Amino acid sequence: MWTCTLCSRSFKNNNQIHYCGDKAVSDFLVGKTAIAIHLFDHLISKFEEIGPVKLQATKSMIVISADVKFAYIITLGKTFVDVVFPFKELFDDNLCFRKMALVPGSNDYNHHLRIMIPDDINEEVFNYMKKVYANGKNL
Repeated sequence: MWTCTLCSRSFKNNNQIHYCGDKAVSDFLVGKTAIAIHLFDHLISKFEEIGPVKLQATKSMIVISADVKFAYIITLGKTFVDVVFPFKELFDDNLCFRKMALVPGSNDYNHHLRIMIPDDINEEVFNYMKKVYANGKNL
């Protein structure tokens, strides 16, 4: 693991390109509705049922990591939370992802999930959360 001397974040690769800004996770929650904050908290608590997580703010999103980053909260809307799970394979036989696409120039498939009510994190979603969490562990 490499730790940036400017922002103190840890990365799997030496000198990994990243954003060294001073943005905090709380900055993303300022002015958000109670619904959005509740959905955000629920998502994080469900990941914490799987294992410990760290949250890091970047310029435009919240990164969720264990040993390495494994998911990205890309939008906190008024009534929803959008999160992306990157996988090395396409899981197209599902009822939960609203969009799945190959990331240009990589072999990752981004799976986009929109959470509108706490029950959207059902058994199917929770199983994908376990899979993506496993990708964030240095096993």
